[in-house]
Order: sequence, then C-alpha cells, then structure tokens
Amino acid sequence: MSYQALAKYYDTLMTDFDYQSYESFLAKSLCGKRGLDLACGSGEMTVRLKKLGYDVTGADFSPEMLNLAVEKAKRARYNINFVLADLNELSIEKEYDFITVVCDGLNYVTSATRLKKAFAEVHKNLSAGGQFVFDISTKHKLTSVLGNNLFYEDNDDLTYFWQNKLLKNRVEMELAFFEKEGALYRRFDEFQIQYFYDDKVIFDLLTEVGFKFSCYNERFAPYREGDARLVIFAVK
Repeated sequence: MSYQALAKYYDTLMTDFDYQSYESFLAKSLCGKRGLDLACGSGEMTVRLKKLGYDVTGADFSPEMLNLAVEKAKRARYNINFVLADLNELSIEKEYDFITVVCDGLNYVTSATRLKKAFAEVHKNLSAGGQFVFDISTKHKLTSVLGNNLFYEDNDDLTYFWQNKLLKNRVEMELAFFEKEGALYRRFDEFQIQYFYDDKVIFDLLTEVGFKFSCYNERFAPYREGDARLVIFAVK
C-alpha cells in the first residue's frame, strides 16, 4: 500500500465522504485545544479542525499524501505541522487533548495485536479525560459490499477501475486510473489492502487499554450491527 498513484486522485475519489457532518460532530464533541489527526491523508479534516480553532498536528504514513496536506494547509493560509506516522508501528511523542483517525485509517492496521498497540499508544498520550475519535469500515461493509466486487467511474478527464478480492481477514484492492493527456490516456496503478475486525474485537481492545466509549454510524446516529461504518467516541 503506497498511495504513490492514489494520492493524486484521493480527493476526487472522496467527494461522497460527508466531511461536513463529521466536522460538526467533532466541533460539538471535542474538549481541549491540542489535537493529533492520525492517518490525515490529504489533510482535509486537519485543515477543518484548524479552522475551528484547534491547535492540530496532522500525521500520515505516506509522504505523497502529506505533500498534498501541506499544500492544502498553505492554500488555506494555515500553519499546520505535518509528520510521518504509521498506525502499524505507532509512536506518539507528545500529549494531546484529543486524537482523531478519520475515514478508515485503522482498516490498514494488519492485525488485532497491532490494533491494540495503537489503541494503547493513543491512550498513553492523551491528557486526563482526553478523547479518541475514529471510524472504521465494518466487517459487513468489507465482506458484503466491497469484497469480490468491481467498481468503476468514467469521466471526461479521469476513468478508474477498482477490483476487489475478499480473503479471510482482508480485502485486496487493485485500482487502475486512466488520466487524459491530450488525445490519449496515461495509466497509473495502485494496490491497497484493508483489514476488517469483528465489532466485539474492537470493543474489547478499547476496554482492555482503558477507554470508555460510545458507538455511532456514519450518520452519527446510534450504531447498529450491519452499518457500513463504525464511529467510536472514546474517553480516557
């Protein structure tokens, strides 16, 4: 999973993600001022948090995505610090009032052991009463909606094909992008893997490291089994 090709098209592919509702939820729910936005991607939520008045740092494992985030912050005229961080080997060096992981970043954590370590690292580096807000695509979504399916979109300037293969604990995703250059198209390829976890595994791991939490779906209504996205609001 490199994001070397995907970074260029990330925001285009994310137009259906409801950042505005997520921003409103965070604005009403977060306490404190100092935050860390893990798996920040192109920096969309990081910039939104900064606009709300939070002192926020963005972090991602992909240099290509961080470059996009830096440019997005510059265009908004915000001075935001962006750093490299991998959720599979998470190490946080400062204390924060809140930590966020928006838009499925934790689906890239490769095992329950590593997921627990990430939760523990977040818990350790939150201030007393600090908040951990994240979302994750559910097992139902990855196995029943995305798994073994083909998606595509054909636009004037960009066409892409997204083919998935469902395996025991993950979905392997092959993406091919065709970007128009004059009368021809240039092809870029990307390979991604997303991992899925039973809800109970996530709940148990959060409890084991010391969090108390509430569960929501992607509409920020109470979560029910079978929803496509699980949003967790956890407190240290």
